[in-house]
Amino acid sequence: MMHFEHMEDLGIVFDSIHNGVMIIDDKGKIVVCNKAAATMMGKERDEVLGRFIGDVIPTAWDDVSRLLDTGLPQIGKKISRGTYTIVANRTAIFQNQQIVGAVSVFQDISDFERIAEQLETYRQVNLKLDAIINSSFDGLWICDNEGRVSQINKASERINGITAEQVVGERMETLIRQGLIDRSVTLEVLKTRTGVTMIQNLKNGKQILVTGNPVFDDNGEISLVVVNERDITSLIRLRNELEESRALASKFRSELSLREKQSSLLRDVIANSDVMQKVLNRSLKVAEVDSTVLLQGETGVGKGFFAKLIHQASHRSNGPFIRVDCGAIPDGLIESELFGYEKGAFTGAGDRGKPGLLELAAGGTLFLDEIGDLPFTVQVKLLRFLEENSVMRVGGTRLREIDARVIAATHRDLEAMAKKGEFRKDLFFRLNVVPIYIPPLRERGEDIPSLINFFLKKFNAKHSMNKGILPRVIDSLCQYPYSGNVREMSNIMEQLVVLSQEDIIQMDDLPDHVRHPHADADDWLQSGTSDLSHAVEQVEKTLILRALKSCGTQRKAAHLLGINQSTLARKAKRYRIAF
Repeated sequence: MMHFEHMEDLGIVFDSIHNGVMIIDDKGKIVVCNKAAATMMGKERDEVLGRFIGDVIPTAWDDVSRLLDTGLPQIGKKISRGTYTIVANRTAIFQNQQIVGAVSVFQDISDFERIAEQLETYRQVNLKLDAIINSSFDGLWICDNEGRVSQINKASERINGITAEQVVGERMETLIRQGLIDRSVTLEVLKTRTGVTMIQNLKNGKQILVTGNPVFDDNGEISLVVVNERDITSLIRLRNELEESRALASKFRSELSLREKQSSLLRDVIANSDVMQKVLNRSLKVAEVDSTVLLQGETGVGKGFFAKLIHQASHRSNGPFIRVDCGAIPDGLIESELFGYEKGAFTGAGDRGKPGLLELAAGGTLFLDEIGDLPFTVQVKLLRFLEENSVMRVGGTRLREIDARVIAATHRDLEAMAKKGEFRKDLFFRLNVVPIYIPPLRERGEDIPSLINFFLKKFNAKHSMNKGILPRVIDSLCQYPYSGNVREMSNIMEQLVVLSQEDIIQMDDLPDHVRHPHADADDWLQSGTSDLSHAVEQVEKTLILRALKSCGTQRKAAHLLGINQSTLARKAKRYRIAF
């Protein structure tokens, strides 16, 4: 049995202790209970003193009984009492080597548990945040307000080819010096105090899109910089591949459009012969570029047609096509017509001046037919345009830049003329960049039957008729030499459609010179002369005389012969044909 003296003094001491203190005798009776212990039990001290421990703390007697039997101390015994979580440390009291009771010290750990719970909650939140950060496909960097790396995620390690241990704790300036990155978005954010986006080049050759954003504290100072990075190397490669695919598709579309355009343009072209197929292919090929073209061939072979074909098949097809017959414009006017003139440049010049045909052809094509008839003075100025793409108007003082393509044509031998000094050599070479020779109709007989059929349909439609033609007539037309080439054939076919009396064109409908194509040649051979040029002149003179007699006017005769009226007038004057 325990005996305590001066209990009042001990009570004062015990009540001053923050932890609860309770003393139990060897029977389990509570003999001492300080104020803190009573509070923890949720009772007044008088309700506790003298009572059996099992009545006050039902779960405690088994442990206390074991302590009284064994004398072994009990540490950290947890007791829950209402809002309190208490840890009890119990020790036996010995007197004369006999256990006479036990002292139990209580410590309220409720606050510690709450703190521990909060810490666990924070730990779980951090674990979740780490999981979220590391599950991001984009790289994430967190840096402090000095540009020092605090954390990076797994994606950043993968993108940059590094480990977190290599960069955490390092300043961004150090990483730049090491060549890991070429520049830092973090440093830009710290400098500008705002979000920054840039493209960085990494040491491993990758390109990344980086966005840095500042995090401000309560004082408005930057506490952190959060950087998001995305590997765009594959995106750039895909973009380049896409652009290449688009360029290729555009090229294919352009080529397809060009082929469709060419097919449309060639729908009415008769070119069964190999030689004409080559001419067509060459014309379509040169249409794809802006090179100067020189069309050569006899009168009537279709030089104007091929010039228009090249224009329409080119990228300039939406621009103007200006045709100039160099032999039809008087020498005194051709310079001002081609290059234009300023006001007051010469007597009769307009008050406001006038643009030349070259200016009017800007964005398109200027077709210079019969270029061999161009005066020497104008040849010099044309050469300057071909070399510099600029012209100066007559009476002008400034050069005008003009984007116009030039296609020239002639039935004359310009090279021979250049050697004789009748045409400028330098201009000939500048015009002869891409020469295209169009053969006469007599050299491509395979085309004649198709041309006959083509013109028959054309003039039937033009004159609202439905004429047919006998095979014998076709044979005769195929044997005719066509000194006027396709133009002459067109005129003959229109004449047959218009003048034939029956619905079927007969042999009698053919003109005499077609039915007897060699009559003039026979007469010429019988005359004993062998001068070919003289014979050609005689045939040309005869044709002009017949046309004038048949048509009654120079304009109609020129149309029938397929030449310009000015050309007809010049030839009539040459052959002394009065009309």
